[in-house]
Amino acid sequence: MAAAKTAGARGGTVARARGLSSEEAEKFLHITIQPEKDVVLILTAAAQKQSIMKAICNEAFARTGERGIAFSVPVSDVTGLDLARLAGQAE
Repeated sequence: MAAAKTAGARGGTVARARGLSSEEAEKFLHITIQPEKDVVLILTAAAQKQSIMKAICNEAFARTGERGIAFSVPVSDVTGLDLARLAGQAE
């Protein structure tokens, strides 16, 4: 999260997760899936996405030696946030 915040992220959620994978998926992708991992979720404007992802990869992965995957998913709708307050800060 520190790396993401330096690139402009205002916050995020770190969740402890347990992965479930099939042997076929591991063989197909040629990767080893760790059973336990941390998942970082950040909701941000599209314009900030690339700089945040690069910061996570460059700073966090390089500094710690850990491996991971950074990917983005477009969000078309969100509920449960103070959207009126955020509307003045978006784009």
